Amino acid sequence: MEDSFLKKISILIVDDNENDLDIIAKSLSRYFKKVHIASNGADAFEIYKENKNIDIIISDIEMPKINGLELLKLIRNSDLYIPFLIVSATLDQDMLIKAINLNVSSFLPKPIKLHSLIKKIDVLCERKYFKYKEELRKEEVENYLDSVNSVAFIYKMNQNGNITYMNDTMLEITGYKESDVDKLTFDDIIHPDIPNKYIEQTWKTIRNGELWKGNTKFITKNKDEFYLNSTIFKLTSEDESYITIAFLTTKENLEKRDFHKKVINSIKEFHLKEAKYKEEIENLNSQNSNLMFLSTATAELEEKIARLSSQVSKYELELNEKDKRYEKMLRSKQEEIGNFVEKAQKEMLKVSQIQEENNLLEKNIKLIAKQNVILKEESKKSLIRIKDLEELLNISKIKKNF
Repeated sequence: MEDSFLKKISILIVDDNENDLDIIAKSLSRYFKKVHIASNGADAFEIYKENKNIDIIISDIEMPKINGLELLKLIRNSDLYIPFLIVSATLDQDMLIKAINLNVSSFLPKPIKLHSLIKKIDVLCERKYFKYKEELRKEEVENYLDSVNSVAFIYKMNQNGNITYMNDTMLEITGYKESDVDKLTFDDIIHPDIPNKYIEQTWKTIRNGELWKGNTKFITKNKDEFYLNSTIFKLTSEDESYITIAFLTTKENLEKRDFHKKVINSIKEFHLKEAKYKEEIENLNSQNSNLMFLSTATAELEEKIARLSSQVSKYELELNEKDKRYEKMLRSKQEEIGNFVEKAQKEMLKVSQIQEENNLLEKNIKLIAKQNVILKEESKKSLIRIKDLEELLNISKIKKNF
């Protein structure tokens, strides 16, 4: 078990042997958060009532004022499940049956070995440890989701396509309020231009538990369109639900690409006009008698065309460089969200596994409780059998005397 978890455990040790009590307390204080001590059951019960954060109680049997069994009975009146460990040099059958009836957690013989004691505490605190790990996993996942929630557009759907959650960023861009979410479906936010075939393929992918990534066109409450670069994945939970994490970057990219196409088309048109101008100049050269004037005009026109062509080429190169940088940045963002989604899935899977382990542990606890009941019944039968044998022995002695 992790040292960080042990440092969160508080222990109450009860023993009338002050020398043993001091040695055990000093030894355990190195491993645990707090070690409370008491030399009798009465003082121990007062400490327990004043410190509700005590996680485990370790008690001797034979003590003044209130012995270990009486202390166990008092503790069980207020808490049926707090681990209670009995340590004793001797433990007869009668004490054993009483302790079992009071739901004692475990026994440890004296003299106490520190290694055995810590190992026994590890076992008794296993349930609390699983709960501690589950809370850590949940906190870690929540931190991941909070960090993404501040910069991403997030919404959640059930298997029927009904929207069950939208973060503030998604509500803001769509124009809906939080009270509108329960009434929305995926069809309300997806743009009607998106083909049904495309939407069906997306659902098929995510229902198979696979990640879906792509650029999608959406529509706001006011019928304005916007674009999201989305990642959709299935949540590992009992209810079949899907979460989308997206970034508003695709629209800018599409606008740059459209502008880039317009520039290329303009360049092509310019080259066509340039060829036409040259053709007209050649016609003028053959028709006009003023060769000097035409030559000068042609030179000026060609120089002007060359300058314009140079400027267009330079502008085209700058656009290409900007487009490359933007595409590189977009790929980087896509990789980041992909890595995060995979990590979030792994963490949620770990939380699910811890929950399953916790459920298994609870089943084992119930099984042990049933076994304790069976043991109690067997012990009662044994006692009845012993009494019957004692009566037979007494009858035999009486007969011999006669």
